[in-house]
Amino acid sequence: MRILGIAVLVLFLAGCQTTATTDVNSLWFKIRPGSTLVLNKPVEIPAGVAHIDLQNGQLSGGVDEYTVNCTFEIENLGPHTVTPDTFLITDASDAQEWISQPDIMRFYKVLRLKSERQPEVLKLVCQDWAGPLLGRPVTVGEIEKAVGAYFTFQFAP
Repeated sequence: MRILGIAVLVLFLAGCQTTATTDVNSLWFKIRPGSTLVLNKPVEIPAGVAHIDLQNGQLSGGVDEYTVNCTFEIENLGPHTVTPDTFLITDASDAQEWISQPDIMRFYKVLRLKSERQPEVLKLVCQDWAGPLLGRPVTVGEIEKAVGAYFTFQFAP
C-alpha cells in the first residue's frame, strides 16, 4: 500500500513539471507571442480562390490529406500576389474535428497572421488527417517541412 501511495505521489509531482521545450518537433513546443513568419518568396494566389496549398516544400494545386500540408489564406479571391514580408503571429492554436466519424479526424494548427504592408493576409492553417487513435497535433517541425523555403519562422525568446 505504501509503494502505491509513493507511486501516485511521484506521478502527481511529475504532472506539475513544465512541458516547455525548444524542440520544434515536440508536441509541447509553443509558439510564443512576438514570433513571426517570414515569407521568403512571392506567392501567387490563383483567380477565383483565396488560398494556396503547400506540401513537402512545394506550392500545390492539390494535396495528400494524410501528409501534413498547409493552406496560406488571404481575405479576397485572387488573382493576387503576396510579396515577401514578415508576418506577426498573433495567435497559434491547435484543434481537431471529425472528417468521417468514427474513422477520420483532421488535426490542425492555425497561425493567425498580421502585416501592416499586406493586411489582406489572414492565416496559415496546417493539417493532417488520421484515425482518432493515431492522430495528434501538427508540430512546428512538420509545418517547416510542409512550407519548405517559402516560409521561415523567427521565434520570440
